[in-house]
Amino acid sequence: MTRLTILADNTTQRADLRTEHGFACWIEMGGHKLLFDTGAGQVLHANAAALGIDLAQTEAIALSHGHYDHTGGLPEAWKTPDATPLYLHDGALAARYRVNVTGAKEIGMPRVVRELIGQHMPALRYTNAPTEILPGVWLTGYVPRRHPEETAEPEPFFLAPSGQQPDPLVDDQALYLVTGGGLVVLLGCAHAGVINTLDHIRDLTDNAPLRAVIGGMHLRVASPSRLAWTIVRLQEHRPMLVAPAHCTGEAAMKALAEAFADRYRPCGTGAIFEFINNQPTKTKEKPIC
Repeated sequence: MTRLTILADNTTQRADLRTEHGFACWIEMGGHKLLFDTGAGQVLHANAAALGIDLAQTEAIALSHGHYDHTGGLPEAWKTPDATPLYLHDGALAARYRVNVTGAKEIGMPRVVRELIGQHMPALRYTNAPTEILPGVWLTGYVPRRHPEETAEPEPFFLAPSGQQPDPLVDDQALYLVTGGGLVVLLGCAHAGVINTLDHIRDLTDNAPLRAVIGGMHLRVASPSRLAWTIVRLQEHRPMLVAPAHCTGEAAMKALAEAFADRYRPCGTGAIFEFINNQPTKTKEKPIC
């Protein structure tokens, strides 16, 4: 059985759990436990405790990219760096900024996270190329930008506070699980594009069936035409389950719910996904997407 538990997200279906602008997912598969992203750092530990998850049991931590809302919880989760490898694209360490008329704001890894990583560089495992980090658990590495519809970053992200150097977010990567019934894909933010990412995974896995796509799809500021294009292309991948989270945006979530009907699940902190045989199953104890 493969079991995923959302530990950090923008929303929740449970009054006893906390929310934040961020994403983190606990993964249990084949006797292994790992963490994909760590949220912004305000809710990870409390939510894990409320859900009965011991973060000290993680065998590996993987980061989708270097923004604060996916890396801020690292100090809460990475208590034994010498024994727990940290997987990331080397571009995740770059300084990042959001620049608009109000000025520049740092949105990369918080200083405390940079300092922690700097103290434990031997524990880093760079995943610029596709990498199997545990049996059946893969990171895509760099995602090729194939589709012009997903080429331009719709938000003002830069590598310098001057706003003169656009951030291509080369570090953006997804995690996918190879299960008996097909692939389960986890997206942190999908800055590389949802379809670019899924096309890349399809090529890496010889067009394996897609059981689920879960996580942030970065469609909150997508134009109506891009959203419509994304839905059509996503339907072509024929996912059995679609569960958008985090930065997907309310309008996009509504459109996805209409397009995928009974294959759609709302998400949020505390959501649990279990995959047995060929279909996702619900748990009785806790709300599930």
